[in-house]
Amino acid sequence: MDMLSDRRGFAFSLDILLALIPLTILLGMLAADMDNIMYLTQSTIYQSSLDRHASDVADALVETSGVPFDWEKRGNPQTVGLARHDPVKGLPQKNYLSPSKVAGINTTNMGELIGPRYGYYINITTAEGLTIRTLGTLNTSASDIVRVERYVLTSKVERVGSIEGLIRGAGQPRIYTTNFPTNEAYLRIYDYWVLVINRGYNSAFVEVNNNRVVSPNDINQHVTEIKRQINETYLYNDTIFRDNILSVRTQSNPGASMDVYILAAPKGTPPGQITLDNVRLRPAKFILYLWIR
Repeated sequence: MDMLSDRRGFAFSLDILLALIPLTILLGMLAADMDNIMYLTQSTIYQSSLDRHASDVADALVETSGVPFDWEKRGNPQTVGLARHDPVKGLPQKNYLSPSKVAGINTTNMGELIGPRYGYYINITTAEGLTIRTLGTLNTSASDIVRVERYVLTSKVERVGSIEGLIRGAGQPRIYTTNFPTNEAYLRIYDYWVLVINRGYNSAFVEVNNNRVVSPNDINQHVTEIKRQINETYLYNDTIFRDNILSVRTQSNPGASMDVYILAAPKGTPPGQITLDNVRLRPAKFILYLWIR
């Protein structure tokens, strides 16, 4: 009886030993591959954190106006946001990007928003392929890059002043005037242009603060569109806004009419993009790329 019991115990011990062999092998494989497991776990955590940070940054830019809400006029924001501020409701208009804020944001603002650990690249493009603004440089060699996309409304060029429907019958020449504001901050981010839509005039002049921008020789009834960049020295560049005076003097020419616009475009915008069509609000894509340096 004792011998039989010993045999059963031996068989039981052998079963345990045989069962432990694959378990030992599995544990050995896990131990050998622990570095890879830890790497994958850390990579997943980092990627999730990067995704969340990129999404938060994109939302802050397209859904808020920044602090203060008119930081683009002051030039020293606590926090940047690109959404247009509704002066009536006192709230940001989410996903409606202000052209002046888009033009005004710079690398310093973005660095303060995202933090020193991250690199970034912003590309804002209309559905027709017109580039509104880019900021930063895309680092294609970064190991982990997150791409966040938001659909927004914005424009490339902003109309800041206009005199429309200038019609003269027989009689003496007449002078029409209107105002448009500038300050030091806006002159850092914008070029200002005069755009004339002429329908039949052979002579007129356009002045800004008594400085000639379009001369009578530029006006011809066969030329329907004239655009001229305003010399920056003609415009007020104080720390606070001041109104510039746009003056248009038209000669008597029965049946002729004219529209004159002041357009503000981001610095370096080519003349071919200074058009009324680019003033039109249009759908665009805001794309943010973010990576860890």
